[in-house]
Amino acid sequence: MPRKQNGFGSAGSFSFKKGKDISKGKFGAPGRYPSDRRYGTSVGRTVVEQYDMDSDWVKWRRGFEYYNKGAWYRLQDYDEVKQIYSDAVINTKLYQGTPYEVDVQFDGYKFATKNADSNNHYVMKRTTTSVVDLGVITEVRNHPSHYLRQWANREIWCKGIGGADRLLLLQMIGERLTDGETEATLNYVLTEQERPALFVGKSGPDTTVRVRIPKDQLLDGLGAESIQSNQELVGKVCYIKNFYVDKPLAFVDQADFVDNARDFQVIVSDEVPLDDTPPSGIEVSILDPGDSELPPSLYDIATLETIYTAPDCAYSISGVYTYDKDLYQRFYGQQYLTADVVKQSIERCSYVVMPFTILGVEESEDELILVSMPFVSEFKLYADPSDGVLVFTDYSFTKTSIDDYDGAYYHTEIPGQAPWIRIDTDVDPWMDEVFTSGLSLRPATVYACSCPNHSQAMLRAPQESEDEGTRKINRQRRYPLPTVMGQNSFAGYGINNAAGVMESWESREHRMSFKMCKHSIASMFIERIKIQEPSSYPTLEARDAFEAKLEQDIAEVGDEFGASYCRGGITALEVVFALAQGLNLDDIETAYVMLNSTF
Repeated sequence: MPRKQNGFGSAGSFSFKKGKDISKGKFGAPGRYPSDRRYGTSVGRTVVEQYDMDSDWVKWRRGFEYYNKGAWYRLQDYDEVKQIYSDAVINTKLYQGTPYEVDVQFDGYKFATKNADSNNHYVMKRTTTSVVDLGVITEVRNHPSHYLRQWANREIWCKGIGGADRLLLLQMIGERLTDGETEATLNYVLTEQERPALFVGKSGPDTTVRVRIPKDQLLDGLGAESIQSNQELVGKVCYIKNFYVDKPLAFVDQADFVDNARDFQVIVSDEVPLDDTPPSGIEVSILDPGDSELPPSLYDIATLETIYTAPDCAYSISGVYTYDKDLYQRFYGQQYLTADVVKQSIERCSYVVMPFTILGVEESEDELILVSMPFVSEFKLYADPSDGVLVFTDYSFTKTSIDDYDGAYYHTEIPGQAPWIRIDTDVDPWMDEVFTSGLSLRPATVYACSCPNHSQAMLRAPQESEDEGTRKINRQRRYPLPTVMGQNSFAGYGINNAAGVMESWESREHRMSFKMCKHSIASMFIERIKIQEPSSYPTLEARDAFEAKLEQDIAEVGDEFGASYCRGGITALEVVFALAQGLNLDDIETAYVMLNSTF
C-alpha cells in the first residue's frame, strides 16, 4: 500500500545533490541543492556562495560597463511642431494631498533587457524642487560600547533640532534623507520617551467609502447635464479633492482598540465633514479613466476628463485596521505592548481616501450615494514627536563629496558643467563621522529602477514568448503569484492584492538599505556621479566566471536594443513601478497604482 502524502510533496523532493556526482564523474555546485525541485524543498548555499551573491562589486562593474558602452537611452519627448527632442520630465509631489507635500521632478533612462514584457527596464531619477527643512542633527549616538542595543539592531539613533517641516518626518519611513554630505534611510521616528511616534495599520480588502451628493447639486453641478442615468457612473473614478484626513483621534466618530496576542486592531468609522453646514462640504469629482498612461496617484489628476463635479458633499469611511506588534515591542523593553498602551500615547491619526472605482449608486430622498469598490487602506496613529529621536539603519549610510584626492580634482574642469561627485557606499557610521555638515535634513535625490535586483519584485510579462516565438516565458513571470519565500501576510497586505500583476519578496532590511543595481549605477555615472568601487569583492573563481558572462552580456546588448525598440511601446508598467518606488509609496499604495494602471 503506498504511503500517504504529507502535503510537502514526495519524499524524493527532500533529496539533495552532493558536491560530486561519482556515477557520472562530474562535479556539481558545492552547496546543497534539491535534486527534485518540488514545493517543500530548499536551497542550502555554502558560505562562499552566499558571500559572492551578497557582493556589491558585481553590480558596480556591470553598471560601469553599461555606462562605458553607452548601453542606455535617455527618456525623451518629441515635439511634432518644432520637430525636436527634449528630455522627458514628470512633475509631481511627494505625499500628495497632505499638508506636507513636496514638489519633485522625475526624469530617467531606459535600458534594454530580456527580463521584462517591454524588453526594457527604466531608471527614474527623483529630484526635490521645493525647499524642505526637516531639522538639523545635533547628536549621533554611534559609540558601540555605549549603545549596545542599537548596535545589536544595526541602528544609529540621532537627536536634533526640528525644522519648519519636522512633522513631515512622520510620513517618511523608508525615505532617503541627506544633509548634503551624509545620506541614510529613515527607519523609525521615536518620541522623547524613545517610544514609537508612528503606528501603521493595514486593512484587509474590505475598506469601503460612501460619498453623499445632495440632489440639488445634480441640477447645477459642473457637467451634470451630461449624466443621463445614475448607473452611467458605475465603473467611473471618484476623486475626493481633500482625500488626506489628519485630525485628533478624539475627533474620529469611532476608533475602537482591540487587543490580540500578536497584533492589535482599530475598528474605524468616520464621516467627513463633521457637520452638514455649508460650505464645510468636500468637493467631489467623477472622472473618466479613459486610457491615461499614468494612474491618478502618480500623475496630474487634471489630465483626466471630468464628467461631473459637486462642490459640497460628504463621505464616510469604514474599515478594520491591524497593527503588527513585532515592529514596535522592542521599544517597550519589559513592558508588554497592548492596544491600551498604544491608545494612551496617541494624539492624532490620519488616513487617505485614494481615487476609487464606483461599484454602485444608491438614492435616498435628498441624496445620491456613491458606493466604492472595497479596497485595502491604511490608518496611521501619531504620538508627539517633539524632541524625539530619528532612527537610521547603519547599513544604509553613504557619503557624498567632490571626486578629488588630497584636494586635487581628478577630472578636467569644463566650464558650465557640474563637477564629478563621488559617493562612498562603504561607510561605517560606528567608526566614521556622519551628519557633521551642520545643514538641515531634506529628501535626497533618489534613483529607482524597475528591475528585480533593485526592487526585489517581479512584474507581469503576459506574452507567451519573448520575441517572435523564439523563447517561451516562464509561467511565474507571465503571472507572478505569492510564493513561500515572499513577504509575510502582514508585510504583503497590499502586494498580495495585486497578485498576477506583481509579486515582491522585499524584506524590511532591503527597503531600509541603500538600493542599487547595474542600471541605477550606470545612470549615476551618466549624471557624473561616481559610485566608489565597493570593497566587497567576490572570490577569484566568481570574478573569472563573471568576466566571461559580462563579455557575453555586452555582446548581446545590440540584439536586446533591437527587441527593445520593437516592444518598447506595448506597456509602461515598468515606468509606473519605478515612479512608485521613487515616490516612496508603501506596499498598499504601490499595489493600488499597479492595479489601476490601464495597461
